Amino acid sequence: MNPSHLESAGDSRPRLLWVNVRLLHPLNGGDRLRTYHMLRQIKKHCRITYVCPRAPHDADEAVQKAMEYCDELITFPHDPPRGGTPRFYARVLWNCLTGSRPFASQKYYSNQARELILAELGNQKHDLVIADYLMSWIHFADLHPAPPIPSIVFQHNVESLIWQRHTKAAGNPLRRWICRREWEMTRAFEDHAGSHATGQIAVSEEEENIFRDERGMNNVLGWVPTGVDCDFFTPSTCTEPTLAFLGSMDWHANVDAVEHFVRHSYPGIKARCPGVRVIFIGRNPTPAIRALAAEDSSIEVTGTVDDVRPYLARASIMILPLRVGGGTRIKVFEGMAAGLALVSTRIGTEGLPVVDGEHALLADEPAAFADAVVSLIQNPARRSQMAALSRDWVRQNFSWETAALKFLQLCRKALPANT
Repeated sequence: MNPSHLESAGDSRPRLLWVNVRLLHPLNGGDRLRTYHMLRQIKKHCRITYVCPRAPHDADEAVQKAMEYCDELITFPHDPPRGGTPRFYARVLWNCLTGSRPFASQKYYSNQARELILAELGNQKHDLVIADYLMSWIHFADLHPAPPIPSIVFQHNVESLIWQRHTKAAGNPLRRWICRREWEMTRAFEDHAGSHATGQIAVSEEEENIFRDERGMNNVLGWVPTGVDCDFFTPSTCTEPTLAFLGSMDWHANVDAVEHFVRHSYPGIKARCPGVRVIFIGRNPTPAIRALAAEDSSIEVTGTVDDVRPYLARASIMILPLRVGGGTRIKVFEGMAAGLALVSTRIGTEGLPVVDGEHALLADEPAAFADAVVSLIQNPARRSQMAALSRDWVRQNFSWETAALKFLQLCRKALPANT
């Protein structure tokens, strides 16, 4: 990156125009945490202009805290439909019937955003533009002419793979049709990014291979690892048979995982370990998730919390029964950093170098998942050994500084040779 044209302004750092679909605070989701921690590190090396919508529910504090991860914040008013509302379902159905872009992206489209971004691109003060998530590519997909500076899509997931899995898991015919339409449109939108963006960056080697080798995309620059701030977490000393699930409770993959676990694995665990409890930690739980706690006193649903650490400290085992997720899972490393033993499906740790039986117990079928949880409850020594080994492993090998520096190295590949 050539910072020479910036020196007159007194700042020699290369300039990034970072476009996202949300403010990052509150830090209550893995996707937010990844971007937040990486940007805080990237900011040491680059000047960041962060562009995103501001929804009516976004607090002033979220705007004020943006300076933690950017040098300049530009927002525009936008109110995408919130999940679970009649407006949301109506928009989803209409987009399935008439749309060509996936609803997960289309709901963030804004003429004002388009004009604002065009103005930023036209002022020649940025070296590189980053579309954070495939969803943010909606602002660039139909730009004519194309952005005058290199553009990179930071792919936190293979989004189409998630929708493909949802399609296979859906029982209701209408839901299956909606998932299939979203899958088809998302795959086409990924193909568009694969042929129009200067580059793409994935979040695991496996997902890099999917984009590059299976999908034949020639603009994949590489992948960046997931990090964790081990100093933020204190190892749990809990010896009770308490399970914890950490994740946004309004994200479809998490909702599916929690409901499937409670229906198909938890009864078998309770039958053999009557004192077991489970805590579902995460923002915006759906009515169905809240109903689980109302029906079973051994289940706790926290809702949005300011700090997840006190809840993780009350548990000894983290569960991750994902069936349809994608991307890397920050919650995996956070649970390990908090000193919890992990039981997960293979999808739950997909993209991470987790070794079954060493860093975690991996099981996909509900009965096998229950057996793995019971084995750790009944063998506290093995549980403690696995938790300690995993915590040391993430501390030694995964940091946000490492992830950010690799991200910047990959960004350089997208720039002209003389920059």
